[in-house]
Amino acid sequence: MRLLLSIARLFMLSCLVASAAGAQQLVRSEALSHATWILDHAASKNSLPCNIQLSSYLQLDLLFRYTAEFAIDCRLGEKLHPGARLVALVRVTPELGKPTILLESFDMPQVKLHSRSGFDSPLSKLEVWMSGGFAMGSGRYSVEVVLADDQGHMRRAQKELKPADARGARNIPVVLQPGTVAPLVDARWNGRFGAAQLSAWDRTILLQSLATLLNQLPYKSVKLVAFNLDKQQEVLSLDEFDADGFLKLERALEQIEFATISYQALKKGSWTSYLVGLAQRESSSKEPPDDIIFLGAGGSHAWEKLPRDMTRDIETSKAHFFYFELFPYAGSAPDGVEQLTRDLHGTVFAIRSPEALAEAIKKTLALTAAPPD
Repeated sequence: MRLLLSIARLFMLSCLVASAAGAQQLVRSEALSHATWILDHAASKNSLPCNIQLSSYLQLDLLFRYTAEFAIDCRLGEKLHPGARLVALVRVTPELGKPTILLESFDMPQVKLHSRSGFDSPLSKLEVWMSGGFAMGSGRYSVEVVLADDQGHMRRAQKELKPADARGARNIPVVLQPGTVAPLVDARWNGRFGAAQLSAWDRTILLQSLATLLNQLPYKSVKLVAFNLDKQQEVLSLDEFDADGFLKLERALEQIEFATISYQALKKGSWTSYLVGLAQRESSSKEPPDDIIFLGAGGSHAWEKLPRDMTRDIETSKAHFFYFELFPYAGSAPDGVEQLTRDLHGTVFAIRSPEALAEAIKKTLALTAAPPD
């Protein structure tokens, strides 16, 4: 009876946060008592066919916060069916502060059985891997994770986190105060300029780095064009990018799929026309920008040559081009965006760590045009 009650309350919490599977949320104030009760009274005997691994060390992310991660692997079968939803409650407690509770949900994939032998034979060989995490300031923390499904099966894990090495952040403006906890994918931007499918990991890296750039570069307005060079397709275009636009971008990135590419995009050299045309369109708009910044993962169309004469019409633009290339492959040839940026006498930054991002921002501030009064 107690266990069933705790599960019912747990899934009431998942409704209260109104989140899609995989989206991490702080538990709302009106649900904190329920969440605390579940964490305190969840069965100590593990009955869910899952393992939870918690990292021991804190590391800096691209929002300049310390982060810790957890990984979950589950075996499908009689106790855990395809399409089931798992809910994870995560309680993070600083050594000298009050705990923060987060909630995250995961949907098991739908699996079509190819035989009539039932679940045991085909599903028992299938494992599903998920991951999550959270951000915090420096210091010591303890973390507890309770994972549950809608049938009353549970799994829990607990660990003490070791403090991060402060020497690695000497030149980094760490944004969270000691003892502070925040969601891992909390890449929200405050909507003020001059103030401070992709995998979940790729989306996180992209959104984190974008939020950091917008918070630290002194632009009064920004136009955003999110595009996929391989598909030669715009994902989202917003003339006035603001905090609501950031949420639209997050949703748009979640919906990108790479399974199909049009035959036009497969034509030899078509990507060069698309990329150059995009740069020319934005640099010659009615209100020319001071700067044009490319931000994204490197590697697209590396080893393919961008014809030098294609950029001549853009060279008259007064905009300075920047390319923040996220985690480029060491030793790889310049990708398409890097070639374009260098041909236009722009600046390329290879971002392989939070320290590299902080240094790139400093150099950008020195090179950017002063915003108009």
